[in-house]
Amino acid sequence: MEIALKRQQYDQALLYMNDRLVLIEKLTQLAKEDPTQQRAVSSLAGILASQEENIKHQAFSHHRAILEELKRVSRAKKAGKAYRVNSKEF
Repeated sequence: MEIALKRQQYDQALLYMNDRLVLIEKLTQLAKEDPTQQRAVSSLAGILASQEENIKHQAFSHHRAILEELKRVSRAKKAGKAYRVNSKEF
């Protein structure tokens, strides 16, 4: 998922995130059904929680980068429009 985010493949990253949610749900179900697996599930849950924090940070960074790119495109369009309007005056 991290590689997909770094490559800006957001649809693929979203699929990975959905897969992670299914995995977490299955682990929760396993822990409920088989108490002997609770320790292993707890360990995996800790790893997943740590990864989740990293993913949230990356998603926030990508969100911020996308917003900055949109601002830049908007400014470029405004500048182009102003140029076309001003060039018609001459």
